[in-house]
Amino acid sequence: MYRNIFQQAADYAKFHAPNKMDLLIASAELLPEICKNIQAAPQLPVLYVTRLGYIPNATKTEIIRRGTANLFLLGGEESISEWVAYALSTFTKGKVYRIRAH
Repeated sequence: MYRNIFQQAADYAKFHAPNKMDLLIASAELLPEICKNIQAAPQLPVLYVTRLGYIPNATKTEIIRRGTANLFLLGGEESISEWVAYALSTFTKGKVYRIRAH
């Protein structure tokens, strides 16, 4: 299930928002919740990771392709761990922010 979600999200971002320099990063485990909270950044392409550390190649490749993209992580450490946030930061020259959904 997850593999398709990861690749589909990366493909959508690449083809429908190829030049956006801000990306929303969300945990695939929280997919139903994301639909409610996506209003936090509705114009941003969404890429997925897993909460505990899996960063799919499709997600990593799309971040690297953009070079200096700013990453906006949806949720606190219970959604995306600090380790994942750090690992994501190594793929971009941009900044990494957290959006704490209410």
